[in-house]
Amino acid sequence: MIARLQLLIDRFAKGKNTQFAHIVETSEARIRSYLTGAVMPKYDFLKALRERLGVSVDWFISGDGPMLVSEIEEARQAEEERKAAKAKKSCPEGLPVYECDFTCGFWETENDQTLQPSYYIDTPLNRSADLWCSVQGKSMVPDIEPGDKVALRACTLDNLEPGHIYAVVLDDLRTVKKLRRVPDDPTMLEFVASNPEFGVERYPISRILQLYRVVGKLHSF
Repeated sequence: MIARLQLLIDRFAKGKNTQFAHIVETSEARIRSYLTGAVMPKYDFLKALRERLGVSVDWFISGDGPMLVSEIEEARQAEEERKAAKAKKSCPEGLPVYECDFTCGFWETENDQTLQPSYYIDTPLNRSADLWCSVQGKSMVPDIEPGDKVALRACTLDNLEPGHIYAVVLDDLRTVKKLRRVPDDPTMLEFVASNPEFGVERYPISRILQLYRVVGKLHSF
């Protein structure tokens, strides 16, 4: 502690005990007694070191940590920034892309949806989407080409809008189609293809497990 007190005197008072005593509002005799080790610094002196010089009491007593309180705060902020940067680096930017294809036909496909994305996409479309998936088949040409990636936003049948394209997960089928209600049967939906070579199919609403609105696409070249 004596060496640290001398360090403070050298730093803040150019090595002059009298000047240092004036700064911390004590007597020069008291400073000398601290430097000889005859007397241990009292609480009021420690308080003065912190309030007038910004000295860390922990540092002065034990030598642990930075000398100045401001340096402690800077070190804390630096550590928080380091942790934030590490967290950001470990958290991929963009939305997940799942390589579980939605077919544009009406054939059944095994519903083997993966929980782990293949990679991430960062585009302006992400502002209105929840995830991305691939599309295969030609029934939605020219709106969607085989191999395109579609941006999907989860929705419900309550906000179903005729003319819009939806990705639908049924119990044994994943497909991308325009949807419309069946006037004479509220339990059914019509799945309409954009390509006139494909027909229209009806499926019970009860078979729908998940529903997404297509809010954008990226063309696969």
